[in-house]
Amino acid sequence: MKKFFAIVLALSMVLSLAACGASQPAKEAPAAEPDLYTAGTYSAVAQGFGGPVSVEVTVDAKSITDVKFAGMEETPEYGGMAIRNLPEVVLAAQSTEFDTVSSATYTTGAAKLALGAALDQAKGVQPGTVQDGKYTVEVVGHEGLVTVTTMFVGGKIQSVSIPANNETIGVGTYAVKRMPGKIVEAQSINVDSVAGASVSSAAIKQGVAKAIVLAGGNVADFQAEVETPVEVKDVPTEADVVIMGAGTAGIMAAARLAEAGVTNVVIFEKSGIPGGCFATAYGGFNNTGSQTIENWGTGKYPYCGDWDNVVAPILLKGINARNPENQRTVEDMVWLKQNYETGGKLYDWMTSIGVGFATLGAIPKAAGPAFAPGIYSGGCGYAMEFFVDRITMKGVKIFYETPVTDIIIAEDGSVTGLVATDKAGNTYTVNAKAIMLASGSFAKNKELLKEYHTATADAYYNCPETLTGDGLLLGLKAGGVVDYAQAYQPGFLASYDSHFELAFMHYTTPGIIVNINGDEFGNIMKDNHGMMAAAKADPANGDTFYYVFDNDSAAATRDYEGYQMTIYNAIFEKGEAVHYDSVEAAAEALNLPNLAATIEKNNELAIKGEANEWGRAGLPYIDTREGIWLCRVDPNYYLTTAGLRVDMDGHVLTAEDEVIENLWAAGDVIGAYEERDGQKYGNGFNVAFIFGSIVGDNMAEVVK
Repeated sequence: MKKFFAIVLALSMVLSLAACGASQPAKEAPAAEPDLYTAGTYSAVAQGFGGPVSVEVTVDAKSITDVKFAGMEETPEYGGMAIRNLPEVVLAAQSTEFDTVSSATYTTGAAKLALGAALDQAKGVQPGTVQDGKYTVEVVGHEGLVTVTTMFVGGKIQSVSIPANNETIGVGTYAVKRMPGKIVEAQSINVDSVAGASVSSAAIKQGVAKAIVLAGGNVADFQAEVETPVEVKDVPTEADVVIMGAGTAGIMAAARLAEAGVTNVVIFEKSGIPGGCFATAYGGFNNTGSQTIENWGTGKYPYCGDWDNVVAPILLKGINARNPENQRTVEDMVWLKQNYETGGKLYDWMTSIGVGFATLGAIPKAAGPAFAPGIYSGGCGYAMEFFVDRITMKGVKIFYETPVTDIIIAEDGSVTGLVATDKAGNTYTVNAKAIMLASGSFAKNKELLKEYHTATADAYYNCPETLTGDGLLLGLKAGGVVDYAQAYQPGFLASYDSHFELAFMHYTTPGIIVNINGDEFGNIMKDNHGMMAAAKADPANGDTFYYVFDNDSAAATRDYEGYQMTIYNAIFEKGEAVHYDSVEAAAEALNLPNLAATIEKNNELAIKGEANEWGRAGLPYIDTREGIWLCRVDPNYYLTTAGLRVDMDGHVLTAEDEVIENLWAAGDVIGAYEERDGQKYGNGFNVAFIFGSIVGDNMAEVVK
């Protein structure tokens, strides 16, 4: 009986639960995610560094399944590498949100822009005619952000302007002046970049491309190929002087020739702009014996003091420490004496003709006069433009994008002229009484590097691509010889991603440099350029370097009082300096296992006022309470110190020290000027400027 009632009770409970379950609504199945794309393959084009970058992307309803990029005109080493690697990155990101590829900023930007346009098509958004109006965008240039404004009217580009930029005076500013007009005239962003200012040119073209997209247009509609006709140049066949290269030495030789009344001068320049490395130099001008400095009378600039009693002893101490087995005296330093004393005369001359210099003493850390407005602030660019205007006004002729291809040698071995060829293949022969090689270094010529700077032949050199040793090869053809093979080469610090020069960062940004493990490895305040070169060559550092600093140093970097320079603000604008919330976060993100211990050790010594193991005193305390800044940096070589043998007048010499008649040389084509007195390279701009002037004066004496 009990068993019966138990069964009935159990059945009742089951029926009751079933009834309860039946009274509850059934759960709805999760809603299906809407389709992102219409399946298919889509293509688009954007503007890269060298030309169009195209994409072909295949999608299904929910994802990107395949992507291919192409950019035949991108630089193989950087843009080409980005194009090869980006498909894998895009498939992982499934969007346009991915990191810029190091050293391929403009190629990556173009890839993002093209991919975004193609994905818009997959979403049903089709590009049309650009909408009338003004569109302003910011793009990354060489020196930071560049603002580009594009006006569209009636489906055409009515105007392009650059309302704000910090591009290098005398380099990027040529692109700022020329590119907008070229784009408007051609109605295409696929116009030639300004040769010598390719980074700034690429930034402007990419800014217009972004505006086209914002205006609802199709970038491909504004990428027609543009043929630029090359006119035959009116080059004289006879001249008093013909110069190979309108860089620092060539310009100053021409300036001194013109000052002496010799204006029948022809300069052939490989690039599309003048200056070579003139405009990118720091802008200080060491000299001795200047009447202007004497009139100032404060004695604040030791390197501009009396040669025998002040300057020479300072230099001699370093020279003899470097050459313990070959001790020199002040009387032995004839090359350096000539350079410094001529520099004093040139400084006085420049002030008399209107070249601007910052007020003496106004720049706290300056070691001598600096071209106005100041160090790394455009002073060298303004001075270069001044001299180019002055020499052309006086009658000197400069022919751009017309590289010298041969040297004319008479039967008696004397040199009588140069041959140059333009982009269209037109050949120009100029016979002259004096021929000067001022073509710069051979840093971009791998074969010459293997021969004369073997250890660094495969390294990256941070310098113009035009520096391929053409002048050195012609000097050898004429019977010259190379001195200082395998000599010391300096290295300066640069940002890793864009190779942006940071040569003075150890001054502007109190901090430390660590290697691949997060360890310090040397004294960045002592012989910085030498230390950077050694660090690059040391395999223990893993060829990976980070500059570490705090918020206080970040503020100083943006506006450095010591040199009154703001140029390094670019590392923040370009996103190359990255802020981390903690040291631990930085160490984990960058795989720097010893970073925390390195900072802690530095700070302990900073508090005690003690030097570190490499002898660096006055250590910066790195405050980590509000996080930490790191910028990936790279020590870069930037010139070659081997070069043609010359005498103190600038004549090119044979291996037997005989003068090659009529042939002169100055600048980096002769290598490190200072090595002739046992001093390692250190003031390349000064010596190119001054020795180029000396050669100009000497040629004037000959041809007059």
